[in-house]
Amino acid sequence: MVHFIIDVSINFITFAVCFIPFYLSEKTKGIWEKIGGSIFFAGIMIVGTGIFISGGNTLQSYVYVILVVQIIILCIELILVLWSKSKGKSTILSILSAIFSVFALGIYIYYVVARFI
Repeated sequence: MVHFIIDVSINFITFAVCFIPFYLSEKTKGIWEKIGGSIFFAGIMIVGTGIFISGGNTLQSYVYVILVVQIIILCIELILVLWSKSKGKSTILSILSAIFSVFALGIYIYYVVARFI
């Protein structure tokens, strides 16, 4: 049961992290809006595929590390959202959000691949 809760948490956190660049880039328009939309679309595709193919019966220590890292990235992304609400639209916030989201997707891909090893 704990394995299922952690697996679902990692999936939803990764999806949330991929949604935030799309939210922040809506305010900036232009190329950053397309990048944010692309990250959001990639997040849907990667997390959906990860939910479909990931599975295992054992909890390994790397799962806890990945969960903590994803939570930290989500907290940073939420701080960027709050910062954008107080400062207004900003290209720098969109860039930072995109970088953190790509990093989170990379960690999630590692998580899915490591489930097979």
